Amino acid sequence: MAGLKIENITKRFGETDVLKGVSLDIADGEFLSLVGPSGCGKSTLLRIIAGLEEQSSGEIYIGGAPVAGRRAADRNLSMVFQSYALYPHLSVAENIAVPLKMRRLSPLQRLPVLGRFMPGMRHQAAEIGTEITHAAKMLEIAHLLDRKPGQLSGGQRQRVALGRALVRDPTAFLLDEPLSNLDAKLRVQTRAEIAQLHRRLEATFIYVTHDQVEAMTMSDRIAVMMGGRILQCAAPDVVYDDPDTIEVAEFIGSPKINIVPVEVAETGEICLLDRKLDLLAQGRGKGVMSLGLRPEALRLAGEDAPIKGHVVHSENLGAELFVQIDAAGLGHPLTFRAAPRDRQALALGAPVGLAFDAAQALLFGADGLRVRDVRHHLPTQAEVA
Repeated sequence: MAGLKIENITKRFGETDVLKGVSLDIADGEFLSLVGPSGCGKSTLLRIIAGLEEQSSGEIYIGGAPVAGRRAADRNLSMVFQSYALYPHLSVAENIAVPLKMRRLSPLQRLPVLGRFMPGMRHQAAEIGTEITHAAKMLEIAHLLDRKPGQLSGGQRQRVALGRALVRDPTAFLLDEPLSNLDAKLRVQTRAEIAQLHRRLEATFIYVTHDQVEAMTMSDRIAVMMGGRILQCAAPDVVYDDPDTIEVAEFIGSPKINIVPVEVAETGEICLLDRKLDLLAQGRGKGVMSLGLRPEALRLAGEDAPIKGHVVHSENLGAELFVQIDAAGLGHPLTFRAAPRDRQALALGAPVGLAFDAAQALLFGADGLRVRDVRHHLPTQAEVA
């Protein structure tokens, strides 16, 4: 196994810049997810790492060595595609065996009939069979080895694709939206299996997805991509709790973060709907900014609540209740997480007051960048003096 380094990679298709100077260091054994909306360049970057696309500029290093000009087959990387890419006429065992046969057998040994009688073939076949069985047992598909892909479910076909990648003993595993063809229940099960496989192998995984839940639940780090750039790369909880930009804050989190406009005075005092908040933005100057409030940061409040409105929609998920409030003066609903016990008080049309914990509020400037020099209480007279 080895780490990977991506250094200032750009990619242009005609007049379109798909990747705009992407750089990443991926440690040996790390699970890193590239997450972002469709068209942000994440799959293109993965294909460049694999050697299936050539970058316009920049360099890829695997184990400290540059791989420019090296064929995909020579990079010792295993790629798992969204479409599985299985051979329909081959059995599960034969599909898993393909990379082993291509690597270890001569062209004559790979011949369907004559190859069986070539010198050393019996020993090679036994070794390949042992590795296939080992991978199949690890992925719990040993009972499927004689079946064809058409006889398998989507989840089983995905495991076969993983098995074929596994037997290559690669430097790193590259996975391009491998769960997108599965139903919701099977996605939950399969992502747990992929995470467990990563822990067992202690291998490097680079995982591309547009599904933030997949990225949050499996990754050591998440690289959030938009517009051909990486906006932030950090651990899942850091990206969620401490986003660098408003784009990252809005993309990560379900339900989506609430963004509300606030007025910042020259003194740094922050006002929401003409009400002074228990927040102070230091050294920012006067202007309109944006306040980000996660649904769990909001709570029910009484008559003195800074935000007032009425219920326009609710989603009961059993253990939690997500309620949308049409807040007066904001022009768009706010979503907050309520306890199921409050369901009766949150019927459609019911008046609601909301407050929030200032320590959980995220402030963003007019340029969309995070403002971190924020105090979570206003200065007292003694502090001012």
